[in-house]
Amino acid sequence: MRIGLKRVLIAVLLGLVATTGAAWAQDGGDADHGAELYLTYCAACHGEDAGGRVGANLQNFPGISAEAAIEQTIRDGIPGSVMPAWAQANGGPLSDADILDISTYLVAILNGTSPIAPAPTYEPPPIATLPQVEGEPGAGAIVFQTNCTACHGLQAQGKFGWPLAKTWSGNDPQAYIRTVVSDGIPGTIMPAWDQKNGGPLSAKQIADVAAYILTLAPVESLPTPVAQGGGPLTLTVSLILFAVLGAIAILAIVIYYRKA
Repeated sequence: MRIGLKRVLIAVLLGLVATTGAAWAQDGGDADHGAELYLTYCAACHGEDAGGRVGANLQNFPGISAEAAIEQTIRDGIPGSVMPAWAQANGGPLSDADILDISTYLVAILNGTSPIAPAPTYEPPPIATLPQVEGEPGAGAIVFQTNCTACHGLQAQGKFGWPLAKTWSGNDPQAYIRTVVSDGIPGTIMPAWDQKNGGPLSAKQIADVAAYILTLAPVESLPTPVAQGGGPLTLTVSLILFAVLGAIAILAIVIYYRKA
């Protein structure tokens, strides 16, 4: 009787674990939402098709488990490189669910899914050229919106990158801005954007974006928005906790009947 009961309890335990494992496998992210987040935060560096720009080519992401590697890289960044840590736990704007959604979308690309449609075009208002400043600030606004907002904010108020909507000091701030954009800042997350340094921007585009930045009125730095999660526990975590508690309960019953 005890042996039969023990076998039944073990079978129930194994079924519970298998059910939880299946639920874990099915608890994937939302690829459509991940595509939207990718356009907002990732496309400037990795390209709209994930083929790479100043960031890595994500169409050939290495690793046995691409999704796990992508999630970790997005969450923690790569120290000493231009890849920042995007997780809220590390000071970034993305929740764990957001990171899972982006990873799910990128894995879909790796599996042959067509990339998302191109980002919407940006039409800047007419911007007057500043005296003694080379470049077209209107064209620079497009460059900024396409390449800079993920790190510097929609209003250039600063996020991962410096706040750029401010009063610039120095004898030649345009030359300074152009140099930083062109060459990057070694040892930081600011990459080199000039084509001569392997980036995607021409010298004219860099001059234009510098001219645009100099037209921006100072704004107060804004905190990074925090995405709202669905609750304190995700479905996956809840299922794991349920499985652990169930296993403990079943083990206690087995021990009890063995001693009885």
